[in-house]
Amino acid sequence: MKTTTLLIEVFTEELPALPLLKAQDSIKQEWLKILSENNIESNVEFYFTPRRLVLIHSDFPTKSSEKKEQIYGAPVNIAYDSSGMPTRALNSFLEKNNIDKDALQTTFKDGKEVLFCEKITPGIESNSLLSTMVESWLKSLNFGKSMRWGDVVDGFIRPIRNICILLGDEFIKCDIFALDSNNEIFSHRQATNKSKKIKNLQEYTDFLNENGVILNQEKRREIILNQIQNIESKNNVNVEIDSDLLNEIVAITEFPTALMGSFSDKFLKVPQEMIITSMKENQRYFAVYKDDKLFNAFIVVSNAFVDDFSLIIKGNEKVLKARLHDAEFFYNNDLSAKMDFGNLDSILFMQGAGSLSEKIVRERELATQLVNLLKDSINITDCQVGEIMQALSIAKNDLLSQSVGEFPELQGIMGSYFAKDAGFNFEICRAIREQYLPNGLDSSLPTKKVSAIVNLAIKLDNLFTLFALSKIPTGSKDPFSLRRQAAGLLKICHQFDFDISISDICALSSAKHKSANLFAALLTFITERLYGIFAHINPSIVRSVLVRGFGIKSSFDKILALACYLDSVDIKEVISTFKRVSNILQEDISALDSIAVDISLFEAVESELYKALQDYKAKNIESLKLDSEGYLAKLQNLFALKPFLDKVFDNVLINTDDSRLKQNRIALISLVFKEFLTFGDMREISI
Repeated sequence: MKTTTLLIEVFTEELPALPLLKAQDSIKQEWLKILSENNIESNVEFYFTPRRLVLIHSDFPTKSSEKKEQIYGAPVNIAYDSSGMPTRALNSFLEKNNIDKDALQTTFKDGKEVLFCEKITPGIESNSLLSTMVESWLKSLNFGKSMRWGDVVDGFIRPIRNICILLGDEFIKCDIFALDSNNEIFSHRQATNKSKKIKNLQEYTDFLNENGVILNQEKRREIILNQIQNIESKNNVNVEIDSDLLNEIVAITEFPTALMGSFSDKFLKVPQEMIITSMKENQRYFAVYKDDKLFNAFIVVSNAFVDDFSLIIKGNEKVLKARLHDAEFFYNNDLSAKMDFGNLDSILFMQGAGSLSEKIVRERELATQLVNLLKDSINITDCQVGEIMQALSIAKNDLLSQSVGEFPELQGIMGSYFAKDAGFNFEICRAIREQYLPNGLDSSLPTKKVSAIVNLAIKLDNLFTLFALSKIPTGSKDPFSLRRQAAGLLKICHQFDFDISISDICALSSAKHKSANLFAALLTFITERLYGIFAHINPSIVRSVLVRGFGIKSSFDKILALACYLDSVDIKEVISTFKRVSNILQEDISALDSIAVDISLFEAVESELYKALQDYKAKNIESLKLDSEGYLAKLQNLFALKPFLDKVFDNVLINTDDSRLKQNRIALISLVFKEFLTFGDMREISI
């Protein structure tokens, strides 16, 4: 089939970076979907700059493919009456599918002779399709709040100023968004040549390259990184590359140039988090380090198409100096307050949940209950308990500080600085700093036991209180990040070997909220987070462990161990064995706690299984460290019983008429299954 190039450029006002970045994959996928709907197959490249969305095909078919359809109709005995005359069913089939009677055939389907035809729709010239296709594509895009402009009825994320469609050398006229489209394209705002009417794709790329527009976003990224690397080498510094910030800068530049500016080193007395946040969030600067310490410099990426960048550097230095003066002023004022920023009674935590002062009381109560739950399994000193309570008492104080008022994302972090200056010990300061962790999917967890318990108490109060107020996440909506907090709670328990069950944790809610429904909702919600944490593992493996109600630490390690073991064997064989077990052990598995067998009634294969079981139990495997690797070693020993168990199933009639033999054989299988239950209910596992 004959092909040519295709250029589609949608020229707009400045596009917002974050919605564009979030939607970039779907923008391309929507176009591919429209190609498929029009029977066109062609590779496409999608590019974007702050002012344009561009699709480029190097091999676009000049005509769509013909469409072949196999259409089946009613059975022949319904399509024709007893005298062989066509019925309404046949006529409707012809009319509905717009086919002649001469094209009608019959074939057999599902054992019946039915009406059939093969309909071929010829291809259509691409130049007659493109205008409608582009319109459908643009109207399918929904990656931000839409705007309307002029007399345009349909909205878009930003006003569209021109649409250029070039199929080879042919300009495709279109009437979309009330535009008089044309083949004029526009350069960088600072270029001398503002625009040009082009004839083909080559002229398009040449004009942009010569006039300050680097169309390929990946090339812009590469340019920025290379320029930063050159700055690092030249100045013997290291630049912290924040990937999200880099993506945003790529999206807001057409002609990027990385430049290094500086600020007075006196501002380095301000906490580096304030400096970095001010640079990154307000100015889109990268932080610079020297000798592993924050350096009084920054990297700004300019979008200017000029030869002399000195004024741009000076302008950015001036703006940053003003922001750092503000940060310094706020910080010094807050230090003088010595953690006394005002009364937390004046801040409402949540309507119906009291003030922050009342929240702190609840958190301290929860921390006490957590310590009581944990004291038998981990060592917590009286000193550590005191640090936990002290940290919770002052953890929210920085919310009233000027620094957090200016930089709300630094709550907790600033509190740790203020607490240190006020004389609190390092453990308390660290607990305040780490109270909100993890704050992202791959974020770090608290690093010490005191911090972990402070963190858990805060998360549990958030969960219990918001669930009691029916602020439960639904669908994709989770305005209070409760899913993230529940997942963080589980990860922290695993990290610190807190082997308390989810049920025990949820039971703590009854101290303030006496509701069986609340307990059940919390139990389900927190348990479901484990499926997300182990999204890479067969959900039935996760479920097989969770139904046993182990502690969180044990559940994590047993899930990992079981998944690892089952990856190395034929899972179908495992399932088949435990289906047999399931068919035999119909009773409640709680009855397995009191089982006795009579070895005198065993046949040879039963004796072999019983001996293998005793050998497994006698092995010194309890000395293994009970983490995922230790559990895996135990599992490998345990699953060595499976061939013996299968041999019993194959050679012994379990449900014999002799009730004594039947009960004894079931008891033997129950003893073996009881050992498997220490890892999970294997009957739950499926492919």
